[in-house]
Amino acid sequence: MSALWLLLVVALVVAEIGWLVWRGRRRGPSEVQRRQWLDADLPWRAWLSAEQGPRHLAHTARLARRVHFHGCAGQTLDSRMINTVCGLAALLTLRAREPLPTLRAVLIYPGPFWVPMDHPDEAGLVTDEEVLHSGLSEENGRVLLSWDDVQQALIGAEHNVAVHEFAHQLDAMSGGEGAPVGAPAQAWADVMQRAWAAFEQAPSPVIDDYALEGPAEFFPVAVEAFFQRPSAMRAAHPELFALLTDYFALQPRPLFFEPSAHGA
Repeated sequence: MSALWLLLVVALVVAEIGWLVWRGRRRGPSEVQRRQWLDADLPWRAWLSAEQGPRHLAHTARLARRVHFHGCAGQTLDSRMINTVCGLAALLTLRAREPLPTLRAVLIYPGPFWVPMDHPDEAGLVTDEEVLHSGLSEENGRVLLSWDDVQQALIGAEHNVAVHEFAHQLDAMSGGEGAPVGAPAQAWADVMQRAWAAFEQAPSPVIDDYALEGPAEFFPVAVEAFFQRPSAMRAAHPELFALLTDYFALQPRPLFFEPSAHGA
């Protein structure tokens, strides 16, 4: 009988430990830990007002709980990585009640990844050719990211693949034509049309030429410039900069990795 009781006690202890581990994984990191990671990893947190800081933290936690994250091609994930990606998405959704409600999954690769080209080319042909991507936004609510490129953006790379792809998700919610959900229709159209026309006529010192793919790419590429080179963006495209400042409800300031921050 004592042996049976001992087995029962051991079984209960194991079950209790398993439940605690499951509960801890389900809850994820604490609010304090999550905020510390965000403050350390995302320099754009300095742009937030006293009211926006807790809102950004709450949106980050909500995305981390709701969105399914998958490591691909051998990439392992941890809570801090997921927190970083969700924090980047949350920067774009401070005005929203629910951050990116259509986003359902994020797939993270170690670096750039190959994707079959399943859309018709200019001649209307579909081939089995693969294209190398550092990020991809899909209409079904999936976003694919290169973790190496995400990390490079955090320390000053000109491109920010995460905000680019999440901007595509915002755009897709309103039709995917370069006017994201919640944008003031007339003001947005007027400013974007002028910026697009000027961009077609002359290259921009801050907006990458990839934006020439069309209005649907112009918006995400402009968002990258807004987050990675705010000082240069303000100087080169003041009207567009003001539009994005208002849309994202942010007050950009020079970042530590901008040339202008060092007097260059």
